[in-house]
Amino acid sequence: MRKRYEFLCSAALLALPPLVFAHHGFSAHYYPDRPVLIAGTITEFEYVNPHAFVHVEVTNDEGETEVRWCEMQASSQLRIKGIDKGSLRVGDPIRIEGFQARRDPLGCEFATGYLADGTVLSLRTGSGQSLFSAPRQDSDSGSIFGMWFRKSFPGAGTDPNPPDFFTAAGAQADAANDPLVSNPVYRCSPISPVRAWSQPGLPTEIRDEGERIIVHHEFMDTERVIYLNLEEHPADARRTEMGHSIGRYDGDDLIVHTAMFSEGVVRSNFVRTTNFELTERFHINPANGDLEVTWTAVDPDYYNTTLEGSRILMRTTLSMGSYDCTPGVGHGAQMDPSLG
Repeated sequence: MRKRYEFLCSAALLALPPLVFAHHGFSAHYYPDRPVLIAGTITEFEYVNPHAFVHVEVTNDEGETEVRWCEMQASSQLRIKGIDKGSLRVGDPIRIEGFQARRDPLGCEFATGYLADGTVLSLRTGSGQSLFSAPRQDSDSGSIFGMWFRKSFPGAGTDPNPPDFFTAAGAQADAANDPLVSNPVYRCSPISPVRAWSQPGLPTEIRDEGERIIVHHEFMDTERVIYLNLEEHPADARRTEMGHSIGRYDGDDLIVHTAMFSEGVVRSNFVRTTNFELTERFHINPANGDLEVTWTAVDPDYYNTTLEGSRILMRTTLSMGSYDCTPGVGHGAQMDPSLG
């Protein structure tokens, strides 16, 4: 019998009550109160980022054959859980407990899968909560450098609610932005430093390279450079989604100011202009060794106040992998055939 892939606690999916989700990526695309059971034969396993997909041939209630699909977590997250390309093989039977897609009757979100050899793949609880975990590395070094992992998901920090603070122009830009179809993740963009810190299930490495600090997120294979030898952003710096970052120390804390952003979003439902500026503080909590990244941001064109948020990470023994994102694979047409 092969091992059971479980990383928190798991119970029978269909026996548990649904919850309401703050994370738009799940509840915007799937019904948390419509569990489904799919049993059939695997026809394809797309082991890719930003989302993996398994396709299953089934016999429907009318006795007809059809192929259903279920979205899984990113292949990088599956890899950390020990699920590789060979874990789901074409031609093998599978039974999947999941959640019905909102826009495609053939779609679902994968929660738990049962293979013929007894293997159980658990990616979500019966309430729809994603299951993430990582080996923790205990350390009292007090250093911000090393390998880190978001401590919990949801949770492990705070996030502002952008609509609460829109200017008239911000509200107009938000109305024109449809995160269901325009999310930059679908084209393999890291989107912003705020979004990169927020990715669950994947490691981030912070390295000291003398006059610069490198923040390397496995998410989108993003390497962010923080320059310590600059007091101002160069006027000719190229505007990008991740911006240009300069840093300084305040005691043991690292203060990072980032500007020179391109127009776009901070996350899929959080619009920004080229005047968006971000300030982060990297602080080690002496009580538990966690890395606390707190941030403030201003964008006077779209927001009438300073926005605030945070993320808490724990030190981990995980090694960095390659994300190797595949553009066009994800929500898009596979979520809603009319978008194809």
